[in-house]
Amino acid sequence: MKQLMRSVVYGAGVALALASCGGGGGGQKKVINRVPIPESSFKPTALENTIGTLISEIGKTEAKEAQLGVLLKELSGYWEPVQIGSNRAIAELNVPGLVVAPADATPDDRAVHQIQMMSDQRAQGYNGFGLAPLRADVADQINAAVDSGSPVITIDSDLPESKRQLYVGTINPEAGATAAKTLLGQLGTLTSGTVILLGHDNATDWPDGYQRTMGAKTALEAKGFTVLVRKSTWTDTGDTEDAEAMRDMIAAADPAVVGMLGLFSNAHRCASAAEMANKTGTDIAIVAFDFDPKTLNYMQSGFIRATHAQRQYYMGYIVPYLLYGINALGMEKTKQIMAPHMVDAARIDSGLDVVGADQVEQYNAFLDSLSIGAN
Repeated sequence: MKQLMRSVVYGAGVALALASCGGGGGGQKKVINRVPIPESSFKPTALENTIGTLISEIGKTEAKEAQLGVLLKELSGYWEPVQIGSNRAIAELNVPGLVVAPADATPDDRAVHQIQMMSDQRAQGYNGFGLAPLRADVADQINAAVDSGSPVITIDSDLPESKRQLYVGTINPEAGATAAKTLLGQLGTLTSGTVILLGHDNATDWPDGYQRTMGAKTALEAKGFTVLVRKSTWTDTGDTEDAEAMRDMIAAADPAVVGMLGLFSNAHRCASAAEMANKTGTDIAIVAFDFDPKTLNYMQSGFIRATHAQRQYYMGYIVPYLLYGINALGMEKTKQIMAPHMVDAARIDSGLDVVGADQVEQYNAFLDSLSIGAN
């Protein structure tokens, strides 16, 4: 995770230019000028159709005053597509809104700053919030916003113990199971052997990472494989530490390692470990997560056979529409529209794209059509 040394407020495109414009009023119907998404085999047709229905229903209502805040963890790397999507939706809605993130030097400082940013936006009259929580104690701000009548939607990371009304993002147990299914497909007729997961093994300090890991572990063990978990190292020396540790796991494993699965953006470390162990992409089937440039390099060289790309752009894009829709249509109607993508009463699954090594150029073209590129 990149550490920036000062606070950043980012507003791509026209969203900030519209921040001084009103959200409507005066009895006129809400007009939304949506930017069309080009056709692609990776275009999420079902999700796009649902978004279209939501926009159509909003267009039947009188324009509402709205001022929306989307507070992310960062604005670069993984989070850049999220902020691009959010800014685009705010611009299409033609309402005042900002996409912001703290950029202090330490995780604790960023978490404290995020709380202050939400407090400041509430004081400035913002009446709808998308939030990627950095720490659980931001729940006090969430609860205060909801108590005052402003909807709050969590993005990518959830705080179900707060009063947030909805969550939009990857559903981690299912995502882990999907990645395991992809790896099983690459293992062919094998029904035994060791699989190494680069994941997370502690439910307390990172529930989302743990749930994704356990989703994969459970699915692989159910098919008869021995599963070993290497807990990801999130430090500047993590690339080397994880790769060396997994190299040693490959050497010591009994039965032999037949597959590896990286469950986060650092999945390329699995391929590095295989290289260190003098293995090839043919010797060990390796499957990844996210669209990190290092992962793409290993896909092109034949070490990684497939990756799973989260739909960060859609996580960001749908949240302003949901916030506006809750105010214009009501919570229940908004949830009815989103029902095809809801896994329970509060969580919306933004979906996952499975990208084979032979599909990288095609997927890059799709990302380019969204103006986000690979991250």
